[in-house]
Amino acid sequence: MYAGKTFLQIIGQLMIATLFLGTCVSNAIWKEKQHLDRMVAYDIPFPRAVLWIGFAMQMAGGLLVALDWHTRLGAIILIMFTILASVIFHRYWEVEDPLRRHFHVSFLFSNVAVIGALLLLM
Repeated sequence: MYAGKTFLQIIGQLMIATLFLGTCVSNAIWKEKQHLDRMVAYDIPFPRAVLWIGFAMQMAGGLLVALDWHTRLGAIILIMFTILASVIFHRYWEVEDPLRRHFHVSFLFSNVAVIGALLLLM
């Protein structure tokens, strides 16, 4: 585990994994209905299945990255998850309120940075 990686690389990798594992647990326990309602409102087909597949992607990818086991596969799963979640939940072009639109654009830029970090793990 973590062979050939510096202390800072290990800490960075664990921080990336923590982002996905923490939000997965938080969203599955406390925000599942909120996310499901938004997906229904956005006409996402099979919203409950899509939501739980997303949670599974977050958990599986996050664990692979955290454990440094098939890290490349974990990063690919998390990149796919991040892109799909961004498309589903951050549709800034549909938001009329300027402040809320700004938040969604900011989330998209943050997700671009997260994808960049995941690419560095590969």
